[in-house]
Amino acid sequence: MESCLKNRTILCVDDEPGVLAAYRAILEDDMGEESSVKDRLAARRRRDGGGQGLPSAGQSAAQEKSSFRVLTASSGEEALEIALHERNRGRRIAVGFFDMVMPGGMDGQETISEIRALDAQILCAVVTAYTDRSTMQIGKLFENQEDWLYFNKPFTMGELSQSALHLVSAWNRRRREEALVGSLKAVQEDLFAILSFVHDLNKIPPMQLDHLLEGILAHFLKLLDARHGFVRLGDSHHSQVMVGTGFYRGITVDRLSFLETEWGLAKKAMHSRSSVISGNLAAVPLQVGNIIQGVLFSQQEDGGRQELKMMEMFASQAVNMIRNSQMYQELHNTNLQLTTTLDELQQTTGQLEKSEELRVQYEKLTYYDGLTGLPNRRYLEVYFTQTLSHCLRQGYSLACLMIDVDNFKVINDTFGHTIGDLILQEIGKVLNEDKRGHEFISRYGGEEFVMLLEDLSPENAMQVGERIRTIIEGHTFKAKGESLKVTISIGVAVLNPTVATSLTEIIDKADAALYEAKKSGKNCCVLAMEE
Repeated sequence: MESCLKNRTILCVDDEPGVLAAYRAILEDDMGEESSVKDRLAARRRRDGGGQGLPSAGQSAAQEKSSFRVLTASSGEEALEIALHERNRGRRIAVGFFDMVMPGGMDGQETISEIRALDAQILCAVVTAYTDRSTMQIGKLFENQEDWLYFNKPFTMGELSQSALHLVSAWNRRRREEALVGSLKAVQEDLFAILSFVHDLNKIPPMQLDHLLEGILAHFLKLLDARHGFVRLGDSHHSQVMVGTGFYRGITVDRLSFLETEWGLAKKAMHSRSSVISGNLAAVPLQVGNIIQGVLFSQQEDGGRQELKMMEMFASQAVNMIRNSQMYQELHNTNLQLTTTLDELQQTTGQLEKSEELRVQYEKLTYYDGLTGLPNRRYLEVYFTQTLSHCLRQGYSLACLMIDVDNFKVINDTFGHTIGDLILQEIGKVLNEDKRGHEFISRYGGEEFVMLLEDLSPENAMQVGERIRTIIEGHTFKAKGESLKVTISIGVAVLNPTVATSLTEIIDKADAALYEAKKSGKNCCVLAMEE
């Protein structure tokens, strides 16, 4: 039998004395001449005395070696009395074997119900030759269907032994698991205590190291149910800080060296880099990596807690807080030194921002047309250089649209130059809003605009020109409260550029096509002829 079966108590309930005797013989390792219940029942029927000479119900058969502690009862009432007696003695029954049909009193189902009311953790086996209760009815007695099993009489010795071993092992395994869960809950409570400590100490400003150490020491002693202790930081190479309470309140680093027992234990913990417990004294090193920051020391009274893992978990949290406080102080000092430099940088930044504003204003004046807000001729030259380089790398064609406002001199003469400027502004706005992502529009001068496009066929370039011409033609302009219609003529040039291609070359081609558009009656697009 497994040594881990601490509780081996089995209660066997049956109204047949021969069956009870069989339970004892099999479960207490008394093999006898007859090893099965079937043989014993047959022998009983051959006897006229109705089982004389067999052990009576409830009697104990003493054996030198016992696998299980077997209790027997010949009725449900007697089984309930035994269960009460065991409970009052502080003992528990692990497993019960129950007959279902026991005339004259409680049947097996009622007996199981009453006994599980006393101890719901008892595991049960229903062993019967006949019952009018279905397994579903019996199963309703148990919340967990693994708490019981069922087999018929007559049973074999192996069948009973294995069932007993299975149930008793399951009962003991569950108790061990419950103990483990209880232990885990205790560890969880300790962790919650440490988290509470971290939460409380986080409220302390990180620069106030003394207050932080006082809080750490107070929580450490509270965790161990102790009232006396100290925390010491630093070594011979660093500044040393000491905070104590109880017997050690007001103690200094110098005076600590005179306390041979306490200081000896603390030094041992720091040198060995591990916690040391001696009687009611405990020392835990405060360690970051391979560096010892200091030590936590407690002196407990009788009944105090000395759980090594809990102390070490606490110390790991405490040393992180201490280190963070020290680093914060270092950063704070560095920050003070940087404050003046930062002010100077902010002043310089302000000057640079003003310079950037001036640069943007200069760029607008240099590269953008003051009237329409479109890129001007200088920007067009810069953009052309970039576009030409890209077209040469990709093998793209380059298209240029030369746009001129029809009869613009008549507009100026009729409505004045102010209205003429407003119309140019409006045309620039319409062209800019209508342009696609790959189209570049600029004011070339006077009433002329230029558009550059990449990777277009002559047909597609003409489609772009027609789109623009149609939009301007359909737009209504306002002049002195009157509606005014304006048209444009467009010359389109498309070429496959070379490294020698210039802006002047492609504009001249587009301008020649524009001249043809004017000759053709204006308000149209003309494609430059290929050479």
